[in-house]
Amino acid sequence: MTLRKQLIFLITASFLILFIGSFTTNARIKQNYLNDQLQTISQDSATLLGLTLSTQLSEMNPILIETKINVLFDSGYYSEIMVRDLDGEIIAGRTDTSHPTGVPQWFMKMFPLETPHGTSNVMSGWTQAGTIYISANPEFAYVRLWEMCTTSFSWFAIAFFITFGMVLGALHFVLRPLRAVELQAEAISNQDYVIQDRIPRTPEMRRVVLAMNLMSSRIRDAFTKQQESLERYHKIAYTDSVTDLANRSFFNQRFSHMLEEGKDFEHATLLFLEVANLQAINNQLGHRAGDELLRGVASLIQNQIAESGATEVLLARLSGPTFAIALSGITEAGSWAFANRLAESLPVLHEENLAITDEIAHIGFAYRSVQSAQQLMSEADMALRRAQLLGKNAVYAYPSEGDDLLDRFTATQWLVLFRDVLDNRRHSLFLQSTFQSADTGKIMHSEVLLRIFQQDGSIIKAGVFIPLVNSFALASSFDRMVIEDVMERLEKPGSPTYPIAINLMQGSIGDFEFVNWLTQNLRAKPQLARRLRFELNDYTISQNPFAVQVLANQINTTEARIGIEHFGRGNTTFAELTNLNPAYLQIDGSFTRDINLNRVSQQFVESTVIAAQSLNIPVIAEFIENEAELQTLKDLRVDGVRGHFLSVASLWERE
Repeated sequence: MTLRKQLIFLITASFLILFIGSFTTNARIKQNYLNDQLQTISQDSATLLGLTLSTQLSEMNPILIETKINVLFDSGYYSEIMVRDLDGEIIAGRTDTSHPTGVPQWFMKMFPLETPHGTSNVMSGWTQAGTIYISANPEFAYVRLWEMCTTSFSWFAIAFFITFGMVLGALHFVLRPLRAVELQAEAISNQDYVIQDRIPRTPEMRRVVLAMNLMSSRIRDAFTKQQESLERYHKIAYTDSVTDLANRSFFNQRFSHMLEEGKDFEHATLLFLEVANLQAINNQLGHRAGDELLRGVASLIQNQIAESGATEVLLARLSGPTFAIALSGITEAGSWAFANRLAESLPVLHEENLAITDEIAHIGFAYRSVQSAQQLMSEADMALRRAQLLGKNAVYAYPSEGDDLLDRFTATQWLVLFRDVLDNRRHSLFLQSTFQSADTGKIMHSEVLLRIFQQDGSIIKAGVFIPLVNSFALASSFDRMVIEDVMERLEKPGSPTYPIAINLMQGSIGDFEFVNWLTQNLRAKPQLARRLRFELNDYTISQNPFAVQVLANQINTTEARIGIEHFGRGNTTFAELTNLNPAYLQIDGSFTRDINLNRVSQQFVESTVIAAQSLNIPVIAEFIENEAELQTLKDLRVDGVRGHFLSVASLWERE
């Protein structure tokens, strides 16, 4: 029971006790008074009638006696008038045996009035001739007592409701600060550190509100410092101080994971760009001029990346003059086009006086087919050395020997294949589970993995078809197909009871028609929606913050939730995460790979766990490959774990 209700109950109970006590006391006093009055009336009337009848009784004139009695009895104030002789025989009399009207029986039982007898002797000379008995009628007394009680109750009720209204008004103003404090506490628990502007005048409430404001501001400051510390640490550990790009450490860690994971770098390109004459510029113009040139080159690369059509990009400065660019979801022909456009844009830096000649840099790249990370980097480096021999701003590609599926099919053939998949549902769903770190036997949720088939029945990996699906603007159609399939399966008996996570493609996030369709379907089936999670890539969030926020706002109005995967791959801050209100945060596998041997990754994961758990966001570690990695992540207090060491993806069979 709330404090408001308790106070109202206490005040009402106090009024009732006061009313009952006052009402009962007054009624008893009035009852005793009326009993005395009845006794007095009975006795006075008997005495007066006795004197009046003395003459008639001595003459034994019954008619006159009856007449006197009738006159008195008919006034209605008496219930009995009786005249008896000395032998007790009735000479004359009247009796009214009716019950009082207009007064409830329960009231008369609660406050009974006596009907006392008044007696008087009738004298004949000096001799007693008889006795008169008179009882006053209590009906009028009951009516008076009832009217008094009802009037008292009415006035008391009026006073109660007036007072009650005044008390409610007073409670509203007195307790309003408490309600504000309650809302403030709820907001703080949801990481919204509000400050109350309206300070109550009541000293006690004023102190409470000021204390809550102080606590809110201190928690906000502490959390802000924690966020800034994490972001500062991440920047120091993984960012180049000159260009604000990723550094060699982050590139090596992320690039190796991208190739091992497969789906993000199944078909992609690695480019090395090396600035020419950087040392000469540093010697002649100073390191500040050299840094300006590096920043200019970084800006040109970023501009060209925006037009590349790549689904994911990893850009880093590896050393003094060398930049690395990993482009995912791009064909070999697209890689040539990107490298040539970048090379053609380089001379503008000389025109802006950032370089001493128009020879700015050389570019070498290698297209990935089946190579390991080291092999691909070696091929890109050899291509770069070859480009340096070809002249200024030259581009060279390491000869590709792989059979590239992306280039083997034409755009029309891919489009026909995708239409066939959508029309005939030529796809399969796999599930890979995420487990609680405290008990790896308990599933937190399972992630859906989509696979499609060629005409011959062979599987096409996600890293191959997803970039093309996005480029053909079919992302929302594929996501609809997966969501409908998942919801159909969940409606069947024997379906998983734990949540199912669905990855949303980048092209679907900005499709507001798809977002509306998804929201309507989730609202129509809240029981199913409660079992669904929609995962957003950290890199995608950093590239499309507005569209992601719109999507998150819509999904959060349903029973479904969103999840963040590959955290650390993009630039999403914890402040942005708070606005998205995710169900969990999944750290990118590049930070968990060999984490038992990597102190820097351990510090990143630990800081992320502390910051996320302060926001009540569970943290999940992915791509766990051995017991040592699992134990290290448990020690770092992650909430969930996933990887081949725990389970492999398995086909989700149709019922």
